[in-house]
Amino acid sequence: MMALRIEERVAFAIERLLRADDSWRGLVRDMVDRWPEEPPLELGFTLVSAASAIESSFAEGSPAREAAMQGYRLAALVSMDVHAMQLLGMACDRADHLLAYWDIDPFFARL
Repeated sequence: MMALRIEERVAFAIERLLRADDSWRGLVRDMVDRWPEEPPLELGFTLVSAASAIESSFAEGSPAREAAMQGYRLAALVSMDVHAMQLLGMACDRADHLLAYWDIDPFFARL
């Protein structure tokens, strides 16, 4: 069951990262909405897994490789938010706890 959820999340992230429009901008917000009870670092893991899958599926120089880089960037930013939440003593054991942090640092809210 858990592997199925991970595969579903990774497929969702791959699809959004590979779209020709700017769908990646709302990807993390949409992941929080879709999977609010997951640990927030699980979202980062999902993004890294999606980016790695894209990277291994497309040749260097392919425009899709930029989508992989965007996935890695988003994962890094999610992990930074979780770390900042820990430093501030904020609850950060669920993805939807990120929403409270985004009230303080609205980067993802505005992305």
